[in-house]
Amino acid sequence: MSISQGIRKSEHTMRPVFMSLKPYYADLVFDGLKKVELRRRVVSRAMNTCVFVYVSSPSMELRGGFRIGQVWSGPPEEVWRSVYDLAAVDRSAFDAYFQGQSVAHALEIKDVWEYEVPIGLDALRNLFENFVVPQSWRYVKAEEEKTFQQMERRAAKV
Repeated sequence: MSISQGIRKSEHTMRPVFMSLKPYYADLVFDGLKKVELRRRVVSRAMNTCVFVYVSSPSMELRGGFRIGQVWSGPPEEVWRSVYDLAAVDRSAFDAYFQGQSVAHALEIKDVWEYEVPIGLDALRNLFENFVVPQSWRYVKAEEEKTFQQMERRAAKV
C-alpha cells in the first residue's frame, strides 16, 4: 500500500464531531457566507473530519453539517491575519472570543449540506438515551452517526 492510500484511508476513519453553533453563525455557514469556524479548542487531526451542526437556542435542532478543510492554529493575531476575510466576524468580536487565549484555531468549512428536515432536540433525546448537546463540540457516538448519516440531505445554498 502506498503512503497516499494509507493517508486517504485514515482520513475516512476519523470520528465525526458534533458542534454547536449559535443560530446567526449557523445561518451564515448554511448560506455560504462563513468560510471558517473559529474555536478555542479543536479536535486533534481535524482536517477532513465530518462535522454535524447543532443550532443552539432558540432553534435547538440538528440542521446539517460540513467537512473540515484546512486548519489554522497559532497565536490569535496570526490566525486573524490568515482568516479575517473568511470568518464572518469583525475584529472586536474575534478579539473578545479569544481574549486570554494563547492559541486560536480556525477550521475551513467545506462541502456544506443540510438535512431535508432538521431534527429537534426533543426528537434527538427520544432517539438516543442520555443525549447531550455539546457546549462547544464532542465526538459523535456510533449509534448517532449511523442515524445522522441515514437522514435525507440536500446541498446548502452555497
